[in-house]
Amino acid sequence: MLERLADRGADVSIIGDPAAARPGQIVVPLPTGSTEELSPIPEIMPLQRLAHTMAVARHHDPDAPRGLAKVTRTR
Repeated sequence: MLERLADRGADVSIIGDPAAARPGQIVVPLPTGSTEELSPIPEIMPLQRLAHTMAVARHHDPDAPRGLAKVTRTR
């Protein structure tokens, strides 16, 4: 999939293994050596930071995303 996207001119960023990247692509290497239970934490943090930065740059409140409504059920 990454190759097809790059061939179509898409900007591809790799978060993880730098060996999967082509020259010129942005790579965010992740620390190695964490346990399987903890490995999702460093994988998701760069993406959360990116989402926060994009929301702020677009003048949106990252703590109140549009389209998100709280639903409370009482019985």
